[in-house]
Amino acid sequence: MRRSTTLLLAAAALLLACATAQARISHGYSGLLTIDTVTAVNDDASSLPQATALATIYPNPFNPRTVIAFELAETGPFELAIYDLGGRLVRVLEAGTQAAGRHEATWDGQDHAGRAVPTGTYFCRLSTAQGSQTMKLTLAR
Repeated sequence: MRRSTTLLLAAAALLLACATAQARISHGYSGLLTIDTVTAVNDDASSLPQATALATIYPNPFNPRTVIAFELAETGPFELAIYDLGGRLVRVLEAGTQAAGRHEATWDGQDHAGRAVPTGTYFCRLSTAQGSQTMKLTLAR
């Protein structure tokens, strides 16, 4: 929905704050200022993922970095983390609240302290309130 607001400028200075990312401001010689803003967006639900999942890890095997693509079916808390073969946490790549949709994270083969991890097999785990999914990845130095 688009909304148009017209203001009559009576002061020499006007401070205008716009909380939306899409706004068009125009004015004419009449002293009228028109601001068009988008007040609602109709998202196409068919473009959102139907399920939360780790989508792809590429390249795999990798050196020196890999991209992990994942999909969230709904907005909410999540964690994307790397574990070694012994199940020990190597590094949390991303955590927090994320919007529904397709996302990507990059792992550079380093642990949480910034140290290079050895060549080998690791696991990437995506955890959400709905459960978790794990995929294998291989670092080849």
